[in-house]
Amino acid sequence: MNQPTRILTLALLLLQLMDSIDAKMSIISTKLDIKVGDEILLLCKAGAEGDITWQKDGEDIDDEEIVNKLDEASSKLVIKKATMQDAGRYTCHCDFDSGHKDDAQIQLFVYDGPSFGSTKTYHEFLEGTDGLVPCLVTGQPQVDVQWFKNQQEISNVGGHMRKQSDNTLRIEKVKREDAGTYVCRAQIRGRPSIFMELSVSVVVNAPPTVRLREEVKKVLAGPETNVSLLCLVDGLPQPNITWTMPVQFNPSRHHFNSDSSQLTIQSVVREDFGEYVCTATNKIAESSATIMLHVFEAPEVFVSAEQQRVLVGEAVSVSCNVTGHPHPELHWLNKQNGQTLSSTSGRVRVVDNVLMIDEVVPSDGGLYSCMAISSSGNASRDVAVYSK
Repeated sequence: MNQPTRILTLALLLLQLMDSIDAKMSIISTKLDIKVGDEILLLCKAGAEGDITWQKDGEDIDDEEIVNKLDEASSKLVIKKATMQDAGRYTCHCDFDSGHKDDAQIQLFVYDGPSFGSTKTYHEFLEGTDGLVPCLVTGQPQVDVQWFKNQQEISNVGGHMRKQSDNTLRIEKVKREDAGTYVCRAQIRGRPSIFMELSVSVVVNAPPTVRLREEVKKVLAGPETNVSLLCLVDGLPQPNITWTMPVQFNPSRHHFNSDSSQLTIQSVVREDFGEYVCTATNKIAESSATIMLHVFEAPEVFVSAEQQRVLVGEAVSVSCNVTGHPHPELHWLNKQNGQTLSSTSGRVRVVDNVLMIDEVVPSDGGLYSCMAISSSGNASRDVAVYSK
């Protein structure tokens, strides 16, 4: 080989070597994680002219609707709507015109979901019962589910809440503080950035309960007497409180606080006595309790005359009536000698609460008192008898 020929051969070899060095294969993709239904677009750049072919998981892709030659150094692969079967390793292979061969690879992950389908987002449970909160998650290839409340993951270890194998959250013996918003988080396994969250509201109900501070209340009637009857009510939702009374409601004397748990009766009268029933009602149940109000009246004494002027030998008759609750005992008293007049016969006697004195003598003159005695108090009224 002469010298010029040797130089030309070396130059060609050098050019081939340079082409093989410059020809850097690459696959460009906007994303590696593809959702089912989205478009897959892969662009292969060979870096030099050659014959470009595509493979998936080692199998040739010959579909011209998928593979398109852009020019002598680039090709694209387009799948309009991705399916789960499109996941895998894609290889772009190039047989360069220089005789050099190279390829580039890319791994595509295809997923579906996650989605929650017909999962209910509102649940009501009765306090003390077991509550089940489903999370109906679908997704491919696999989905991991976590439950959260107040941004804290609910642990399956200890406590009265746990996630079952079907992703249902089980709340054992539901408590009032279990009410609130729960979050079901569904994540494609191995892809922390691919997840969906669903908020689920839990409402806890409780039947009404009624407690009384006093089951029996005793008051003395009077214009200055006010009495309050208190009904301590609990329940969820907040119960509505109503009262039934032995008397007709009088807005001028009967007053309720803001939630009707306290009834105040002003200027108590005897007719206010009786049973007061406090009833608490919500959508779960009804409960009631009874307060017995005893109204006592202080005794009062009424006499037919406070003075009697008679001549010696005449008769005296003074009637006395007493009121009060409980009904008072009535006694006549001779205040001159301090003796109680209890005889129903004789010249000085008491008949049907009437003081009678026949054939008055001078010593009959003086003060007599009609007395009313009861557990509510005592009262009396004096009668002066003048004889001449």
